[in-house]
Parts: sequence; structure tokens; C-alpha cells
Amino acid sequence: MVNPINRPPHGNSKPYRMRVRDLFVLGGLVLTLGGCVGTKSLNYLNDPSLTPGASKLFENQRFEYRIQVNDVMSIRVLGLDEQTHRYFNVESQNGTAGLSDASLYVNGFSVDRTGMVQLPQVGKVKLQGLTIGEAQELVQRKINEYFTNATVILKMINWRISLLGNVSRPGTYMVYNNQITILDALAMAGGPNEFADKSHVTLMRQSDRGVQSLYVDLSTTEVLRSEYYYLLPNDVVYVPAMRARSSRLNLEVLAIILSTLSTAAVVFTVIQNNTK
Repeated sequence: MVNPINRPPHGNSKPYRMRVRDLFVLGGLVLTLGGCVGTKSLNYLNDPSLTPGASKLFENQRFEYRIQVNDVMSIRVLGLDEQTHRYFNVESQNGTAGLSDASLYVNGFSVDRTGMVQLPQVGKVKLQGLTIGEAQELVQRKINEYFTNATVILKMINWRISLLGNVSRPGTYMVYNNQITILDALAMAGGPNEFADKSHVTLMRQSDRGVQSLYVDLSTTEVLRSEYYYLLPNDVVYVPAMRARSSRLNLEVLAIILSTLSTAAVVFTVIQNNTK
């Protein structure tokens, strides 16, 4: 008759010790194989054609941003008399230009639903659909109709990007530059985590027609040629986790279970040997 507690024959605990050892070996083998991730999946910009001492040119396409409804512009006009100067330029209490994000936003010029901004004394000027450079030139021409020796400086206030997912510091970041690459943006967020999937980074880009979504592959140098290498205002970058990471989490749970079973088997064997 089979022993209900599967008690080993008297004086023969070796099969149990072998089972315990086999559990450890099996668990270690599964964890080792399941946790393997190739260096190509972990590294950026893999390119076997690159060789030491030789350079390679990657020509890219720059998509220039065009002003959209709800954008907020900072428009400063220099060279005006003191009274007129106050209409256009935000000043802090100590007389210097107000440079905080909040003050710039509150006192900036918003593009309304018709694509217009309302300028003091000048009236409405349509900026929607123009690049930042084109908008500055247009405002300069409008200002020249009313003032002489005035210089217009136009900047975009809501130049921000958001980084989500498997990065060290996810969040929204303000950009104080005329251009930023997707690599620059990831660096601002502390870079992707170890098990981030660099070959399926999702870029979401807003437009007048809606939101465009696409994959950007950062694992190869081909991204350097992409028109999406340079980010635009309000872009959202999402870095997913590799499947290996999910598998590794499952394997960690499996390791705990195996460890628990192994410990229980050892305790059970010791108890059985002591009761003989």
C-alpha cells in the first residue's frame, strides 16, 4: 500500500535529498534562461556598419512646427517709449523681465480658436499655421506700421514635452531651445530603465486634425534619419517595457515558489528522519 504521506523507506532519505537538489537546479536553470536579454535590445543605436576611426553621415528631415490654436506666445517689442513698452512687455516687481513660467503664461498672447492673437494698439494678427520665424516676421511688419525702430522678439511659451513609461523620471518638461531630439528628451528624464523596449518607443504628436501615433525604433541608427528624430511642442513619448521584463517578474514569483517548496521539502525530510 502506498504511504499517504509518501514516507521514504527506512534509512533511505537520498531520493528526497536528490529531489531538493533537483528543485534548486531546475529553478536556477529556468531563471538563467528566462532572464537572458540580448545586448541589442538593451543598447541604443546599434549599427554593425560603424567602424572605429570612421565617421558616417545620417541626413535627417526636420519637420518645422507650425503654430496651432491654444498655443501661447511671448511677444516682446524693444525700442519703444516707456509707456508703450509696458503694453507689450511683462515686467517683474524689480523692473526686470518676468521670466517665470507662470508669469509668461498669464501675460502671454494666446492663439484663439480663429488662429488670431490680440496685440495692443495693433489689433488681431493671425499666427495659426505659421512657423515661429514666419510669425515673428509678420508681427514685426505689423509693429512697423505703428512704431519706428522697434524690434520684435517672438517665442513660444508652451514648448513642453511629456515622457512616460519606463524612464527614470517620467513627467512633463519645459524646453528652452529651438529644437530638441528624442534622445535629448530621454536624457532629460534620466534615460530609459534597464528593461525598457527601445525598439518600440511610442511617439504621440498633436495636430489640427487629431493625434498622430507611431513607433520610433531607437535600437538602430536609422532613427537618426527619421523626421521624428526631432520633437515638436506638446509631443508625448512613451517607453514600454520589454516582454522579457514581464517574464522576469513571473520568474521571480516562480523562484519564490520554488524556494518555498525546497525549504518545505528540507524541513519535511528532517522531520521524517528524526521520527524514525
